[in-house]
Amino acid sequence: MNPSSSNKPLLLIGLILAILLDTAVQLCWKAAEPRQATPGGVIFATITNPWFVGVAVLMVCQLFNWMMVLSVADVSLAQPITALGYVTVAVMSFVLWHETLTIEQTVGVGSILAGVALVSQTHRSLAK
Repeated sequence: MNPSSSNKPLLLIGLILAILLDTAVQLCWKAAEPRQATPGGVIFATITNPWFVGVAVLMVCQLFNWMMVLSVADVSLAQPITALGYVTVAVMSFVLWHETLTIEQTVGVGSILAGVALVSQTHRSLAK
């Protein structure tokens, strides 16, 4: 499916939103991480944590956004582009929580960027 010229802005917005929503879900999930040792403690800590509620709301938003994206684009284009969420999560985890980025992880991020660039080149409909 080639997006029509009238759908291109919708597709680009939807793809950017997909990446941002996925990043937000992962970061909220990390913030919601319960620090309890027992299964019961984990369950209680999770369901009473406002970050977890945020995760649930963001996931519902992701669902509706993804349905919109797939209504105007091939999954073979949309899914690889959303891999940019791995890049944004790695960068934001480094910035927010000072998590380390190893050389291997940095090479992986570079590989994702290269892969997304290659996949997007196979779908000329975005460039037109």
